Amino acid sequence: MSKKTNISECIRNMHEHSASLLLMLLLCADLAFFAFHAINTMTPFLNDLFSLEKDRGYPEMYQYLKWFWIIIVLAYISILRRSFCYIAWGLVFTYFLCDDVLRIHETTGGNIGRYIGGNLNITPPFGLGLRDLGQLVAAPAWGMILLPPVAWAYLQGSQAFKKMSQDMLLLILALGFFGVFVDAAHVAIQLGYRVNFILGVIEDGGEMLVASLMLWYVFLLSVRDESATSYLYDFVRVVLTKRST
Repeated sequence: MSKKTNISECIRNMHEHSASLLLMLLLCADLAFFAFHAINTMTPFLNDLFSLEKDRGYPEMYQYLKWFWIIIVLAYISILRRSFCYIAWGLVFTYFLCDDVLRIHETTGGNIGRYIGGNLNITPPFGLGLRDLGQLVAAPAWGMILLPPVAWAYLQGSQAFKKMSQDMLLLILALGFFGVFVDAAHVAIQLGYRVNFILGVIEDGGEMLVASLMLWYVFLLSVRDESATSYLYDFVRVVLTKRST
């Protein structure tokens, strides 16, 4: 079987009508918010609540809903499959929701930054501020707190749960790329208004798109049989294998 056929087969096996429809609707809403953000930035026709970068703005409220829906769907899957392992991932997304609403990692990062500034002779590289450096430290620190329940669930879970966890880790790495590394680049790179606008869209827009993929993925798990054998990890592995040959 050719690699092209393998990729097509992976895509086909990941397709389920209701889940694919949900993903299309989520992505359309994301793109609409991107357009509103551009209109708000370039014209006087909309207010700042449409900005991707506005705290408590409409796009951010939309993100809150995604996290909440993911938590609900994971709870449903836990009941459906009679496995408490999925609750461990529910805790991770509960943190994501609380973090967005309460600004946990920003507050923690600010405290760490103040500690670094007051006690350690460290100058942040690349033009970053102490708060930015603190946030880079806070993100993996919170990850280490959330890791033990997921690791325990992974060891105790079924093969299907292990596959799901691998996929979720890939999506969280993508979320971290936009939320941590692109965020740091957004602060460090100051090459004018246009570059700043593009980096802002990549950062916040990337987070929105990944959250949509996460919601689509858990919904897909809830409507397809547990014995399904096609997962995102397999698709990524096939794509990377194809690119390396």
